[in-house]
Amino acid sequence: LMPPLQPVIVGSMVSAALDSLTLSRNQEDLHNQLQRARSDINELNEIGIALSTQRDTQSLLDMILRKSREITSSDAGSLYLVEESEVPEEKRLRFKLTQNDSLKLGFTEFSLPINSSSIAGYVALTGETIHLEDVYLIPPTLPFRFMIKFDQESGYRTKSMLVIPMKNPQGEILGVVQLINCKHNASEKVTVQTAKQVVIPFPESRRAMASSLSSQAAVAIENNRLYESIQALFEGFVKAS
Repeated sequence: LMPPLQPVIVGSMVSAALDSLTLSRNQEDLHNQLQRARSDINELNEIGIALSTQRDTQSLLDMILRKSREITSSDAGSLYLVEESEVPEEKRLRFKLTQNDSLKLGFTEFSLPINSSSIAGYVALTGETIHLEDVYLIPPTLPFRFMIKFDQESGYRTKSMLVIPMKNPQGEILGVVQLINCKHNASEKVTVQTAKQVVIPFPESRRAMASSLSSQAAVAIENNRLYESIQALFEGFVKAS
């Protein structure tokens, strides 16, 4: 018969087994993280290729907002473009597009000043990315507030929000992407009653992906503008000839 193991030896064996299990789990977690990162990079590359081949401006803007919402599981979102002006102080932000999976909304373009009176205006002014877990509870240290009137009139509940500037490689801000209500499940609808259960803050990994996509979007918008300018110049040359 084998002699019984001493308590110290048993404790060491258990500790070694737990360390091995922890190491195995850490390796598995690391592997899963690498797989997710690889998948995210591939997805961003595919989106970047799609954006670079889109020549219709309105279709491009629609694709930018739709893909931004998809990679962040956002229920809704809006896209703003900075209007060109020879005087920088007179530039304004134009509301160009909105999407919402839970509501059918009418849409009318309008412009707003680039200042700290609105969330999108503040982001266009400062170039900062803003993440709010609940727009009804914005810290008093921030200069803007959320206009609750929209929710009151529509029966919607805006909760978490991620607002990102679209910057070109030179650091110029071309527009703003505003993503609303990150969800556990993309198929769920957001209402006043379900928002608390359905909506979550935007995870850090999703925020990083959205920022990367916004940079790609800025390049695509700039390329489209250049393409349109060249096309107009060519058409003018043909007419003159």
